[in-house]
Amino acid sequence: MKKIKLVFLIVSMAVYAFTVNAQSGLTMEASQLYASFKYKDSQGTKLNNEYSGLFTGAYGIGYRYISDGGFIFRSGIGMRSAGATLVYDDMNYSWKLQYADIKLGLGYMYKAGRVNPYLTASGYFAYLLRGIQTLNNEDFNIIESGLLNKTDFGVTISPGVEFRLSDYISSCAEFNYLMGLKNIEADDGQKASNIAYGISLGLSFTITKIE
Repeated sequence: MKKIKLVFLIVSMAVYAFTVNAQSGLTMEASQLYASFKYKDSQGTKLNNEYSGLFTGAYGIGYRYISDGGFIFRSGIGMRSAGATLVYDDMNYSWKLQYADIKLGLGYMYKAGRVNPYLTASGYFAYLLRGIQTLNNEDFNIIESGLLNKTDFGVTISPGVEFRLSDYISSCAEFNYLMGLKNIEADDGQKASNIAYGISLGLSFTITKIE
């Protein structure tokens, strides 16, 4: 019985430490991305350097929870553009993709006052809404032709800084590194995955503050 009481006490203290002065809020963000592909052909040859990236964008809304100890839980839904260009055997290729994605992530914020650095890692799942492959001057609908898989998943690493404007509004700036973990090629003999680097700017609006 004493052990049960001790476990209950420890759990209660942990829950209290995690929730006291915790904040939850709604977020919105917009990103400028530099997107490209990692690619390996059927012979196992990597052609990463042959691909040139595209400047694209992303935007989304989400939910963020920050404990008094600085632990972060975040989730979100949004839209993201991806793609790349390639010149191979005197042929010009380009891919322009539009994804809808959902994200779940964890992280930590060092609470220094008005300016607070943080780091989060998020997993994402994305669904291809629209895709165009251009070969020289001819366009192909990727979804109708089945050239690429419609789903993708991966991770995003995001170091950033929060600027507290008031007790209920804050802004943030963060760097994003996105690494796709799924082969988006429909042909199993080849392997391609999304990759992107970017800068995001966002706002957070506190909806609950537990003290």
